[in-house]
Amino acid sequence: MPIHDPRTRRLSPKAVTRTLALAGHGLMGVAIGLAFALLTTRSDAYGIRPALLALDPSGFRLTDFTVTCALAFGVVTTITGLALTLGEEN
Repeated sequence: MPIHDPRTRRLSPKAVTRTLALAGHGLMGVAIGLAFALLTTRSDAYGIRPALLALDPSGFRLTDFTVTCALAFGVVTTITGLALTLGEEN
């Protein structure tokens, strides 16, 4: 009985490089978002921390703000990286 070999498509080196570049842009954005959240929540000059602490305890918290910043920056830098990567090809 022959062993069934599923057909797989090999990715080109260009596709692998593009995928790694997009992942790098996304991770860079998450890091920048975390740094932004750290700066804005630890400094009272911006007024973010007092505003978040004044909210209902069961609502939006500092952790939620941090995750929102990290995801927002991550998504935006990934889309920017995609635009830059596709623009380099043309």
